[in-house]
Amino acid sequence: MQSHLEQSTTADILKKVDRYLRKSGGRMTGVRREIVLKMAELGKPKTAYQILEAANKKRSTKLSAISLYRTLEFLIEAGVVLKLESKNAFELCLNGAPEHSHLIMVCDKCGQVREVHDDALAERLVKTAKKNGHMLKHHAIELHGVCSDC
Repeated sequence: MQSHLEQSTTADILKKVDRYLRKSGGRMTGVRREIVLKMAELGKPKTAYQILEAANKKRSTKLSAISLYRTLEFLIEAGVVLKLESKNAFELCLNGAPEHSHLIMVCDKCGQVREVHDDALAERLVKTAKKNGHMLKHHAIELHGVCSDC
């Protein structure tokens, strides 16, 4: 099964990210562009240090870890990068609107990560948060198990 990133061209990915960044009041900088492209190239979720190592392979001036973390934080806030808490890994997320909810299926055997959309669940979570006096900004729910390929 191809992911949404495997089906997208580099130009498509950059256009989507640029659109999301503008929507959130940000802009595409050289470092942000480089990190987005590197994450798209790497494909599967990677740790910050794996992304940093890959990004620094062809750079004459090495990107610092703090610069990478700031960039990742910004991209998370803009809704184009998702942090998988259980794996301490990051991946591009360009499905739908940047403010959509994240329901992530993680295979504990092969490590495959798949995002699924459940609008009814997302709506219920927003309602539950409001009912309890909390305004939900974004959320990610990780469901661990074994995928059908395993």
